[in-house]
Amino acid sequence: MKYTLTRRDVIAGAVWLGAARTARGWEAALPVIGLDHVNIRVPDVRRSGEFYAKLFGQEVSRASNAFASAGSRRGELWFVRLGQSSLAISPAAPGEKPGIDHFCFAVQGFSRDAMKPNVARLNLQVDRTDPPGNNLWTKDPAGHLIQLSAPQNPSRAPGAGVGGVPVEAPGGAKREPAFQVTRITQLVLAVPKLEPSASYYRELLGSEAEQARKASFRVGPSELVLGPASGGEYFRVGVVGFDPSAAASKLKSLAVAAQVARDKKAVAFRDPDGIRVQIGA
Repeated sequence: MKYTLTRRDVIAGAVWLGAARTARGWEAALPVIGLDHVNIRVPDVRRSGEFYAKLFGQEVSRASNAFASAGSRRGELWFVRLGQSSLAISPAAPGEKPGIDHFCFAVQGFSRDAMKPNVARLNLQVDRTDPPGNNLWTKDPAGHLIQLSAPQNPSRAPGAGVGGVPVEAPGGAKREPAFQVTRITQLVLAVPKLEPSASYYRELLGSEAEQARKASFRVGPSELVLGPASGGEYFRVGVVGFDPSAAASKLKSLAVAAQVARDKKAVAFRDPDGIRVQIGA
């Protein structure tokens, strides 16, 4: 029997499809196009800033008295340009363990007021006027603080939005870091329960961002990976012409103990505060 599609059928189908897309998280809450920066907290900001400048810092900036994140206290911040991304370094509170403080997703056409309703359902717990700026702040189910903002302007110094000004190399010489960096290519987060966090990022980034690898999401040219709490957290910095043996040797020449990963896709080390970092392609 031939079936004729009616207007009611079309409307009903559209409603069902919209509900299915929402239920499965097919559409991203925001048009995230990349990992803008990672912020680490440390007991000695200047020491950490100089360490990362030696490795990666073709552009280094400093803000003398600024907020690192919503709810944080003012303090000295350092910023190191990592190609298309940046590393922000902020002071840890007394007794606070060094580690990843927050990270920022770059959102295309970002507007705080226009996009706030899109993420209101995604645990929008931190939302206040300090620090100032066109940002939104959320927390994932594991408690990781996430900044949502417009992509950084490569023509401005890193951290310029909070008053960062360039830090000259000692003696005014041209900076010659050990590695030429492309971007932060990977961020690994430790979560106590995998599925609640995976579901959260599936809704925030869209199911199309989810990769074949379990609990792994594509964030523009970078990757967000969720892992067990026992595995710890780290970020990977992509470098031009990566060679694992050469990278390990260069780090050791700078008195940085390094280890080549089993798959030879990265070289791992810890910074002066014990924060895990990788260098890769």
